[in-house]
Amino acid sequence: MTRTFLFAVLFLAVARPMANDQADQRILRRWVGTHEGGSLHLDFYGDTMLVVNDRYAVNYRATRDSIVASGDTSFAASYWFALDRLLLRTAGDAVVTMAEQSPLARPLHGRWRGSPSRWTDREVEVVMNRGGSARWRAVPGGGWTQGEWDRLTRIITFTWLPDSTLWAGQYDPMGNALLFEDVPPGDGTLVLRRIFR
Repeated sequence: MTRTFLFAVLFLAVARPMANDQADQRILRRWVGTHEGGSLHLDFYGDTMLVVNDRYAVNYRATRDSIVASGDTSFAASYWFALDRLLLRTAGDAVVTMAEQSPLARPLHGRWRGSPSRWTDREVEVVMNRGGSARWRAVPGGGWTQGEWDRLTRIITFTWLPDSTLWAGQYDPMGNALLFEDVPPGDGTLVLRRIFR
């Protein structure tokens, strides 16, 4: 019993200084703000950070008070938290105030791709537009089918024209994926993942 307690005390004494050099764990969320007249969306997942609308995940290093990121979007900034907001001070001395965005509040418009389990050996690409219009095709080279989409919290419904074919599935906010079962033609399953450009 005494050895276990001593080990725990030693572990905490050694681990505490190491934790001070790492990023603040509160940063591991999706943050939304405005910078230079446009919206800025930063999505942190452990060792990965996404800048929404970039094509590739950003390489980044975060300490307890700074972030250096390089990729489609590159920046260096110091950061801190105040009143449940993430504040970034850029190299140009601008301060960007960012609010946390819950996974279910994420907009779904954009490009999604995935491989159906049965009905084609090609990938499927779905484009969801603002305002509820959508289109899909097999890639590469498939023709577009037009339609509409609707969202009720986690339930996503597509209606494809001209024959009103329905795809109904769920949005997985943590995996950032759309999950469909019994999708015609062929009644297979379909998992779509967001493409960042």
